[in-house]
Amino acid sequence: MEMRTVKSAAAAAVMLALGAMALPAAAQEVYVQGGTQGGGIGGAWGITKYVGVHADLNGFNLSHSFNAGGNKFDGQLQVRHLGVFADVFPFPSYGFRVSAGTLINRDRLNATAVPTNGNYYIDGTAIPAVLANGQQLKVNARFPTFMPYLGLGWGHQPLHKGFGFVADIGVAYGRPRVSFDEPSVLTTYVARSVIDQEESEVRNKVEHYRWYPIVQVGVSYRF
Repeated sequence: MEMRTVKSAAAAAVMLALGAMALPAAAQEVYVQGGTQGGGIGGAWGITKYVGVHADLNGFNLSHSFNAGGNKFDGQLQVRHLGVFADVFPFPSYGFRVSAGTLINRDRLNATAVPTNGNYYIDGTAIPAVLANGQQLKVNARFPTFMPYLGLGWGHQPLHKGFGFVADIGVAYGRPRVSFDEPSVLTTYVARSVIDQEESEVRNKVEHYRWYPIVQVGVSYRF
């Protein structure tokens, strides 16, 4: 699927959701859930038996390590998602739906290189970490504020009252922006072009996370 199609669907979903929230809702729903976005809470609104909207807030913190550019990095991943989605129910009597929308997020990854045997490694060259005088080799990633989402789900059906089961599986897209902090001593041992090449390898490693898988399950109550 082309990204232009996904973005267009997300934009339409947001407009529909915002418009629907301004209408008197015939039924309202609250829910709690957990999954790859962490734990969260949300609300759903019915427009017709075929169309509804839902919005939720999710998040978690996670320690994450990875290897790149000849060094091991210890990082902290922070995920904060406000999701706004439009739902289409092709079979109104059942809970199956197609959902599209956007994640309004504050996702951050901050990682610091851990010296191996007391050294940083740039293109195989060992550089004693003690020479950095307290400076550290760091990588920081920031994800886009808006990430389009497309997926399939169960639940939030406007026709069904009381307790229910909700589930979502889909994917959001957002290419992270990566920046670096590095000890000035590195350029004493290796050329700037070599450092840039190592940083490019780290950047490519982090940018593999541009596709964010969404798998969430939870319980709901519709009034």
